Amino acid sequence: MKKFYTFILSLFLSIPIFSQDYTANWEGLFSYYNITDLHSSNNLVFASAKNSVFSYNLSSGEIRTFSTVNGLSGEDISAVHYSISNNLLIVGYETGLINVYNFSTGNTLQVIDITEKETVSPAKRRVNDFYEINNQLLISTNYGISVYNLNNLEFGDTYFIGDGGEQLGVNQIVVKNNMIYAATQGGSVRFAALDNPNLIDFSQWQSSNGQPNIINIVQFADELFVVSIFNGLYRLNNNNLNFVKQLNGAVKNVSSNTDILLVTFNDKIEAYNSQIELDLSLNFFEFNPDFTSGLLVGNQIFIGDREQGLVFISANQLETSYYLSPLGPVLNKVFNMEVIPNELWVTFGEYDGVLNPYPLNRRGVSHLKNEEWVNLSFEELNIRSIGEVTIDPRDPDHVFLSSYIDGLVELEEHEVVNIYNENTSNLQSFNPGSADLRIDGTAFDRNGDLWIANSKAEGGLARLQDNSTNIQIFDITDVIPNPSTTLGLTKLVVSDAGNVYFGSSEDGVIGFNPSTQSFGEVNGGEGSGNLPDNFVRTLALDNNNQLWIGTSRGLRVLFGPSAMFTNTDLEAQEIIILDDDGVAQELLANVSITDIEVDGNNNKWIATESGAFYLSSNGQETIYNFTTANSPIPSNNVNDIEVDGSSGEVYIGTEKGIVVFKGTATSAQEDFENVRAFPNPVRPNYSGMVTIDGLMENANVKITDIEGNLVYEEVSQGGSIQWDTRAFGKHKVASGVYLVLITSADQLQTKVTKIMVIR
Repeated sequence: MKKFYTFILSLFLSIPIFSQDYTANWEGLFSYYNITDLHSSNNLVFASAKNSVFSYNLSSGEIRTFSTVNGLSGEDISAVHYSISNNLLIVGYETGLINVYNFSTGNTLQVIDITEKETVSPAKRRVNDFYEINNQLLISTNYGISVYNLNNLEFGDTYFIGDGGEQLGVNQIVVKNNMIYAATQGGSVRFAALDNPNLIDFSQWQSSNGQPNIINIVQFADELFVVSIFNGLYRLNNNNLNFVKQLNGAVKNVSSNTDILLVTFNDKIEAYNSQIELDLSLNFFEFNPDFTSGLLVGNQIFIGDREQGLVFISANQLETSYYLSPLGPVLNKVFNMEVIPNELWVTFGEYDGVLNPYPLNRRGVSHLKNEEWVNLSFEELNIRSIGEVTIDPRDPDHVFLSSYIDGLVELEEHEVVNIYNENTSNLQSFNPGSADLRIDGTAFDRNGDLWIANSKAEGGLARLQDNSTNIQIFDITDVIPNPSTTLGLTKLVVSDAGNVYFGSSEDGVIGFNPSTQSFGEVNGGEGSGNLPDNFVRTLALDNNNQLWIGTSRGLRVLFGPSAMFTNTDLEAQEIIILDDDGVAQELLANVSITDIEVDGNNNKWIATESGAFYLSSNGQETIYNFTTANSPIPSNNVNDIEVDGSSGEVYIGTEKGIVVFKGTATSAQEDFENVRAFPNPVRPNYSGMVTIDGLMENANVKITDIEGNLVYEEVSQGGSIQWDTRAFGKHKVASGVYLVLITSADQLQTKVTKIMVIR
């Protein structure tokens, strides 16, 4: 017993931890189609969608979303609740973490007490359900019941209600006639008086007879009904469970109002009257249902589905389903992205760390254009395990999708116009005669030809000629003698000169010069290319034609990569930096690099399995290192990063969703027509940077006061620069109007704009 009370005291001496609100600089692009829980309160329906939440206003139809950008953790959500009296949204997680979002202040509290308790195993920390009464939140968990005070946002007691005070999982709680009833995992229904001052004593809790495992408990027609793990419906009468009927199907959730008991199965819903007579059965939908939860609000039915999101059915129009989830990508699990101005394409792959695409998936793709999402299903595309998206730089409606099993699909305005596989083209299947055509990296050259990396094939490099369906094959056995025995090929890029570079799983970087029809290679080990590992996961050519190489064990840069066609001793270089103690070390040593993206200022975004890094153009300065601890990225496992060169926005795709960082590095422009400075004016409470964008490459930017005194000067590397409103990095400039004098590199074009600074 002494150990028990030590646990109680340590559990609830909590220190509030507030999450940061990132809405000023970030945006979330989450999927809201996998519903895990529903809750209704105060004319609102709340739905948890895997790792985010949204609300639906029954009167106005307004939808509001909550995600990591608002301070939620990004972990898998298991329960959601809204407290009317306290104006709080409470979110519970599989890990035992709880977030409390305050609508009045916009603050989000991280409640970590349960997650940090060593005396509760991780498997038992899951938050199963919330029940609010008298400003107390009764939390059903896999170890018992915890009480959380919604007035002071602190834990009270914890009740271990198993035999002998053991931990006993509780799935759901209701309170009726001042009695707490708990549906337990192996202990039937446990109950006790709500006002009993000694509920921490397990002996104060009684147990009903009958079924031990209860998944749901609900009050209906002034009675209590429960559903057992074997889908039996029971009535709790005089503390005994009396069998009512066997429900035909896998019950996911039970809900009620004064007249209807709603039972949600995985593939249908049934409504019973107060006599437990079946009044309604809905089992025909225009989609294949995979329901997770159901809710009655008046005579309106809300259903949570694993793929369709929140589905609404009106009692007056039972034959029609309405879809209420916010528009978004099909899934949160991002594999690859492609960005052009104001457009984003997302694929969901996938292959694993050794390029194995099995088990194959049928997930389709998602396309965001001008803030409108279009999701293309497998049925529309007829292609599995989609990896890369490649957009024709001359026609944004002309898109290619690569599959690591079914070849290549060509789209025009979302319609399939061509499928390139072993039967319709020269592309080569891994197993001749079977459908196993593994395409990953694809890229356009300046002539409009599409270059293709064809894994596990002797003709491992291919070219689809512009305005043609003719595919030309190039034999790669001079550089990879036995392609079928390797794991495969990865990222492919094309230089301005037309040279093609692609990664491989065992042979480093392969280069191909179309003019001379010659191959080159750079691989691992000193004297052989100096790569830290021959498994090259990604490549990027920067604005100076340097090839940045991401491997499974680190980063390298190849200066003048075209030299590989004539110099067999060419070596890639590691980036050496000084740590805080002045000791030289290799940047990102032994880190698996999943993507490299170059922005308009020639800086580098690096995606890794430990977060996203933003490096200066030469890699010597780490400008940002975004992780789950200091940013709204929902996972440190970053699969892809893309930069919109027109806006500077950075799309970070992780295994748990996409977030957008509102960056400022834009691509260089053809002229100065769209030069702007922002924010402008600079107000007294602003302490950030002023961005000047719309610049040409290598533009000279001078900032002077109104009398012509120079306070700042810089040459742009891309389409933008930033000014800290200081005179050459020293003291802050005074209030006044400052002139921005811009001259092109050839001095043929000029532009003048103004910035108002208010101290």
